[in-house]
Amino acid sequence: MGLNMMQHSYEFNEDNLGCLVTHQDTLRYMRLDTWNPETLEPWKGHAEIKAFCEAKTNNYLYWSAFADDPTQEELDAITAADNRAKRNQLLADSDWTQITDSALTDEVKTSWATYRTALRALPEHTNWPNLEDADWPVSP
Repeated sequence: MGLNMMQHSYEFNEDNLGCLVTHQDTLRYMRLDTWNPETLEPWKGHAEIKAFCEAKTNNYLYWSAFADDPTQEELDAITAADNRAKRNQLLADSDWTQITDSALTDEVKTSWATYRTALRALPEHTNWPNLEDADWPVSP
C-alpha cells in the first residue's frame, strides 16, 4: 500500500471532538482541541476533523515531530500553545470594544473589559492548559 493510501490514527478526547492525531508515517502528530485552528469554530464531528487532517497530510506547519509518543508535558505544552492562540484571537476580535470613540455604553464597555481580563487570566486557571469549554469566559 502506498503512503498516500495509509490513514492517520485518531485518539479522540472524552468530549469526542478534540483529539491527538498520529500522522500516517508515525513520526509526526497533531494535537487538536475542540475547535478548528483555521476557523476557530467548534468541530462539527469526527468526519470534519478527519477531513482537516487528511487535507493537511503534507503540510508540515500543522504537524509536530516525535520519535516516541509525546510525554504529558509535551502534550500540555501543545495544548497551552493552542489555548494561547485561541485566547489571542478572541482578544483581537474584541479590541474594538475598548476604543474611546466606541458607541458602546460605559456599562457594556466595562462588561467587555471584564471579559478581556478573564481571557488574559486563563493561564492562571486551575485547569490550565487542559481547559474545558466551561472554563472559557463568555463574551458579553
